[in-house]
Amino acid sequence: MRGRPVAVKKLTAGGQFLELEFSVRLAKSSWMAVRILASSHTSPVFALVDGKPVRASRASAEWCLNAVNQCWMQKSAQIRAGEKKEARRAYEHARDVSRRLMGECEERTGPPNALAEALRESEVSARVVDLGVE
Repeated sequence: MRGRPVAVKKLTAGGQFLELEFSVRLAKSSWMAVRILASSHTSPVFALVDGKPVRASRASAEWCLNAVNQCWMQKSAQIRAGEKKEARRAYEHARDVSRRLMGECEERTGPPNALAEALRESEVSARVVDLGVE
């Protein structure tokens, strides 16, 4: 959930469709996916709590801001003079979005513990079917 494992179920691949069911309690809006270690995962399923959107962690938003800055430092010298003003505006927009998202993130204290974070107020049940491993 939100990029961290919160439940583990071992299934044996046998060329047949398998079913997986689990329940998770959510304190805030999150995304979930089933991961087949270490090769792939399903598309995310988004669960909204109190109608609030899913938000990135502060670390993820900060990573995006740093990536935009790094990209600008590496590419800005190769941008044509006539396109540089518009490029600068686009990069600044990306920085503004990253900063806004950082401001919307909850501050996390202590080490991240997705299971403790997940086991709070709201409950979501998920049933995954047709998860074939061939």
